Amino acid sequence: MTRSGSDGAAATLTAPAGRLSATGQAAAAGRIAPAGQVAVGPGVVRAWWADGRGLPAGAVAELAAAALAPQERSRYDAVSDPLGRAEFVLARYVLRSVLGRMLGRPPARVGLAVDRAGRPWVTDAPGVDVSIAHAAGLVAVAVGSGLAPRTRIGVDVEEVRTVARAGDLARRLFSPAERARLGRASGRAGDLLWLDVWTRREAYVKAVGTGVRSLAGAPEQDVGHLWQPLRLPRGFTGGLVVVEPG
Repeated sequence: MTRSGSDGAAATLTAPAGRLSATGQAAAAGRIAPAGQVAVGPGVVRAWWADGRGLPAGAVAELAAAALAPQERSRYDAVSDPLGRAEFVLARYVLRSVLGRMLGRPPARVGLAVDRAGRPWVTDAPGVDVSIAHAAGLVAVAVGSGLAPRTRIGVDVEEVRTVARAGDLARRLFSPAERARLGRASGRAGDLLWLDVWTRREAYVKAVGTGVRSLAGAPEQDVGHLWQPLRLPRGFTGGLVVVEPG
């Protein structure tokens, strides 16, 4: 696996601020900004972020009408928290917009489904894998294209903060080496290091589809997978994981 420092065409996916039209075209919902890129064998994985904080309720409703399939709409309707609704719909809007450009079709015609583990996948695009994450209103989307069979990707983001019971969680879920690194850090640096370990583990279990209960079994950084930090707005951290077969 090799890394690439350029986002190439990803930088063209930008929308000005403002409202969204009912057609689902971004007259605006904040930027869809590139967050990173990594070459993986014959393919490439790209990531983007979008900020749903402060998105008006009317714009969220318009996005839902334009970007959600019927089965997704029922999940959206079950979310009562306004920020949670914005995250849910914005993630799918960004994902369908990116995939629509990639596949050469209108975003509304991009078929998405969810497997038994809750992992999204594209129904009619072999060699494409996707992952989404959101935290505190920020949405991250990763799309891999041209991937070898059974290559899987995962993405995770977190708001930078002091995590309650961080020490207890680290003892249960992190490796001895990771805990040793945490023991040498304190304050803001310790918070960032803890969240970096957590997001890598979250992204890994998303990639392999084993769920949060398997966080403790995720391998350490760069052991059997590639970990790529993301470029995100100030106050957030995260990254993507690529797991190749074998």
